[in-house]
Amino acid sequence: MCSFTPPPSPPPRREEKSSVYKSGQNSSTPNSYKIFHPPPPTYSIYKTLPNMPTFKDKEDFVKQTNVRAEKNQELIKFARDNLNHLPFTEKDGGAWENYERMISGMLYNCLQKELETTRMSCRDYMLDYGSFRTRDYKTTQEFLDAKYKHLESFIGHVGKNAFMEYPIYFDYGFNTYLGDNFYSNYNLTILDVSIVRIGNNVKCGPNVSILTPTHPVDPTLRYDQLENALPVTVGNGVWLCGSCTILGGVTVGDGSIVAAGAVVNKDVPPNTVVAGVPARVVKQLEPRDPNFDTMAVLKQYGMGYID
Repeated sequence: MCSFTPPPSPPPRREEKSSVYKSGQNSSTPNSYKIFHPPPPTYSIYKTLPNMPTFKDKEDFVKQTNVRAEKNQELIKFARDNLNHLPFTEKDGGAWENYERMISGMLYNCLQKELETTRMSCRDYMLDYGSFRTRDYKTTQEFLDAKYKHLESFIGHVGKNAFMEYPIYFDYGFNTYLGDNFYSNYNLTILDVSIVRIGNNVKCGPNVSILTPTHPVDPTLRYDQLENALPVTVGNGVWLCGSCTILGGVTVGDGSIVAAGAVVNKDVPPNTVVAGVPARVVKQLEPRDPNFDTMAVLKQYGMGYID
């Protein structure tokens, strides 16, 4: 008679130990959760900031927020005397008050209805600028004259022989002053919340940005939908190379070059080349010689060209 012998029982299962992060020996959280949901890092950027900003006094508020405490009367006078198409006057009360604060670098209400209306109107002018066609004009000069007149219809001041490749982008248009012989390549962006003053013989490469507005760093102040802006001045004979950015409060000195891709957050001395992020001086240039005759030199070396 055969006897049945049962198979041996399997050895007891050992608890697998994982080298993946565990929060503690006595934790009741499943290991699978610990593996895929590690705790947040403890770096300083994750520290909770105070809910409310604290300021010692008015000067401390101005310093921390980089806003202006008083109206800039010089800028206000410049706007009155030199810029066309300003939609507000002193008779408009609150709208003019808000405009004065806006160009002066003070906190102002950017969502005011009057300002929204002027921004939307500027969008129409920008789109219309791209509708001009050379085939609709008898000569190239007539085409250029028509585009120039269109720029004059919404930009604060347009110097002689100014030309911009399309597309162009402005916040308001009437806060921008362009000097003589200004040229910009494609995708020029000028956020002219404060005054932008550009001198004569200035050249801009493609994708140049001039940005006057900024927002409070403190999130509490940003929630109130307030912003401020600082003016930008670009001197005579400046070359702004492709994709460079000029931030609010900056003055670019005469004869200077801002290299491609540079971000300028401080004043640029005259006759210098600045490059990098943030931009810094990398080369000193000789001042322009007003008596130098380029055409004569080209003819001297047999390099003259047909006018």
